[in-house]
Amino acid sequence: MKFIYQYRTADNKQHQGEIKAASREAAFSTLKSQGIKPSKVIEAPGFLNKLLGRGKRWIAIALLAIIAALSTYIAFKKPNVATTATAPSSSSTKPKVQEFDDTVRRQVIGDIAIIEQGIRDGWSNVFTQDQEGERFLASFAIPGVPAGLRNTSEAEIKTALERVVSLQPSDTIEARQIKAMVEGMKQELRQFLEDGGTIVEYGKLLVQRQEEELGYYNRAKKELERMRDEGTDETQIMSLWTKRNDQLRRMGIRPLPIPDTNL
Repeated sequence: MKFIYQYRTADNKQHQGEIKAASREAAFSTLKSQGIKPSKVIEAPGFLNKLLGRGKRWIAIALLAIIAALSTYIAFKKPNVATTATAPSSSSTKPKVQEFDDTVRRQVIGDIAIIEQGIRDGWSNVFTQDQEGERFLASFAIPGVPAGLRNTSEAEIKTALERVVSLQPSDTIEARQIKAMVEGMKQELRQFLEDGGTIVEYGKLLVQRQEEELGYYNRAKKELERMRDEGTDETQIMSLWTKRNDQLRRMGIRPLPIPDTNL
């Protein structure tokens, strides 16, 4: 089963994570062995997770098998954008795009401190100073997160479309993910340009999309806060929290923190 836990670091910052364990008690024990003292541990939302928690493991395994089969079928029917991407260029030689693990915009999994620093500085530890086009796209790569302000020119973004950022053996897990997403966004932009759009229009769409995604998160957060302030039953609050987090996850947006309840 998956559990979500909250804990505070030495600098008094609150963090949230996920852990797999056979039970809530086992999750506490594992976290304790890792030097983490969680303030709260609860079941992660999700239908399959609830089945596992109720001992209906065989049903969950069967459903996972069906999902895996469907995913394989879709993968064969729909080519991966990372392996089919081409750049708009007057040259007859177009860059060969390296295959990445994932090109979908989503939450970066890894060290929260590295992720937060990357969001603030345009992932300067991943992309060099002459890769301003990539830094611009990276600032919009994570759904539901305010994008950093960058003074990026159209020429720098066009230059980014003519090259491929390769993976390096020394890349961290966070760097690999952000590079993959940026290459995916490049393909998205190439298709947008082929369909008659402009770089300026694409930039406006990025801002609009990021604001909408952030709006979904903030509205769900305020909804839970309002229920808590109105004295709504804690079971109802947790039920809504599970529902809203399922919706946010489907959009690739970070989940809401565990509500402040006594459950």
